[in-house]
Amino acid sequence: MLLLTGLTVAAAIATGSGNAPFYAFVELAPALAGKMGVNPAFLIIPMLQASNLGRTISPVSGVIVATSGMANISPFEVVKRTSVPVLCGLVTVILGTVFLVPMYA
Repeated sequence: MLLLTGLTVAAAIATGSGNAPFYAFVELAPALAGKMGVNPAFLIIPMLQASNLGRTISPVSGVIVATSGMANISPFEVVKRTSVPVLCGLVTVILGTVFLVPMYA
């Protein structure tokens, strides 16, 4: 779960898109879940949230570029300010998945 989540958030940060990284990697989850004997939702839920959270800390994301342009500051300044809450949210999503989603189907 952590590897797929990390891969998805890294791709979201690099591309600035929330949906594209998720749809690129989500097809790996059912096959991996079947081989490992885990619930596919246990892998997919954090990937979905990680892709959307990663977009919010991407300096090339449309909303970051627009917001920094309106505020006349660097996109990296906006990312620095949003990175701590986003990383806390990512940890919360992972912990929530571990405790609320059954690992084995």
